[in-house]
Amino acid sequence: MNTARKAIVFLLAFGIIFSFAPPVFALSVTARISDQYAEVIAGDRLYFEVEVKYPENSRRKDLRLTYTIVQNKEAVAGAKVLKAVETQASFLDYIVIPKSVKSGVAELTVTIEDYENLHKEVSASFKVLKGRDQLQTYFFILLGAMALVASLVVIQIVAANRRVDGLP
Repeated sequence: MNTARKAIVFLLAFGIIFSFAPPVFALSVTARISDQYAEVIAGDRLYFEVEVKYPENSRRKDLRLTYTIVQNKEAVAGAKVLKAVETQASFLDYIVIPKSVKSGVAELTVTIEDYENLHKEVSASFKVLKGRDQLQTYFFILLGAMALVASLVVIQIVAANRRVDGLP
């Protein structure tokens, strides 16, 4: 075989191999939770920023974003959104942490997919704090008000008894 034929066979083999290779996307995704929301009370919203850089994309493309809250390797909350992205986008979003989530470390996982074969996943950690139920808070406020009124009534009764007995 002469060198020209070897070069042609090599180029054909090279072309065939790379035509069946899966496409590689220059997609960069980051998810950030600011320090202000690094600790969230169960039942509140977790605000976070998602930044998507897709430099090879020349036109708007619909991307499906799935937000999942994972604690102890179990999904405890989730949400799905659809965003149109060109070469880059940055947006602030939120997800509600269910009240049933236990206190401790949890993870926000952001999965980005398109309608073809694009799939990218990133995550960020945060801490869940157990907060009091709003009804429980109202109960303690009412209990404190009742204790205050009861103590004022007792003081009035004691003062009235002293006046009757002639004590100052």
